[in-house]
Amino acid sequence: MILALYGCCFALMFIMAIVAMPSDIRRLILENCKNSKGRFRLRYVRKEMASVSRFYGEMLFITAIFAIAFSFGLIVLDNYVNLEIIQSAIEQADWDLDKWEKNLRSSPSNVKQRFTQFHVSQGGTDESARNIMILLWNGLPVILLICFVAVLLTWRLSSSVFSHSLKSLVEVETARNRRRIQERYLRSTSP
Repeated sequence: MILALYGCCFALMFIMAIVAMPSDIRRLILENCKNSKGRFRLRYVRKEMASVSRFYGEMLFITAIFAIAFSFGLIVLDNYVNLEIIQSAIEQADWDLDKWEKNLRSSPSNVKQRFTQFHVSQGGTDESARNIMILLWNGLPVILLICFVAVLLTWRLSSSVFSHSLKSLVEVETARNRRRIQERYLRSTSP
């Protein structure tokens, strides 16, 4: 379920990269595909496709890096604490931490018992399972803070990459358009 959710996030980021290209740039790209008579030229289309592919390649690359890092984190987390147990704990979450702790110990899907069984099946002891649960419970604010900072850094890095990619695409397209306009002008004014 978690991997399906992440796959949806990956697809959403890729769609956002497609939709995020401003209409003026798409219009400029389309204009750069035409010659002075207004007909599409294959050579111009290839150049435009290469620059657009480079833009989307950069977007896909940064998305793939985040996908790999996130998947690695999930795999490591699943080895230490089963993801189903984490999902069950989140479903029982409550703003009152004492009530949440009671829910984790006494609910029908007793998270404490499930984690202890999981940890013992992995070769641990009841005592080490208890110590890990205490560490996780006491470290919850720090873990949430780290997750929040990671999300902010991911957002910042992806926006920087997008801005840089879009800026370089605009510069290439504008320079190409300027050259074509100069060529058309020189051709029309030459005797």
